[in-house]
Amino acid sequence: MTNPVSGTYSVEKWVKVGNFYRNKQNDTTKWWMMFRGVNQVNLDSKGRIAIPTRYREELRSITDSQMVVTVNNTSDRCLWLYTLTEWERIEAEVTALPSFNPVAAKLKRFFIGQAADVDMDASGRLLLPPPLREFAQLKKHVVLTGQGNKFELWDEGNWTAQRDEWMEDGLGEGPMLVELESLSL
Repeated sequence: MTNPVSGTYSVEKWVKVGNFYRNKQNDTTKWWMMFRGVNQVNLDSKGRIAIPTRYREELRSITDSQMVVTVNNTSDRCLWLYTLTEWERIEAEVTALPSFNPVAAKLKRFFIGQAADVDMDASGRLLLPPPLREFAQLKKHVVLTGQGNKFELWDEGNWTAQRDEWMEDGLGEGPMLVELESLSL
């Protein structure tokens, strides 16, 4: 497992506190959060979603309610929602990619160019920018899925169709990723 600070995960170095992890030896290390589970939320008429209550207080205290939402860099029509701390780590890695590499340039334009800062209000809501809502085809019913270091935001209909397709396909045909070969669940 990888953590955003050192790049590796060590039980000896990291301690879980609620949904967050912090470095045992260095209390000034930035905290990072693990998101998991599927949550159904509603998109209101102003384009806001409410973060589930189980995450709100920790997000407020650790991130000062600051998050970043962007399009994903896959063919899926969903958004990725990061804490500001996690986004800054990823953004630094992406911006360090070579500027003259066409794939890297495309990734930067798509992933970073579409990113928007969003702040959680006093009621735990995030205002999603209209172009991002349009990209993800978000309607009234939205699914927020935890992905470890981020959330994915899906239109509920798109999520259900994609989930059913994944269930039908299983892991698919072809060679298994090397990282999955030694995974024990």
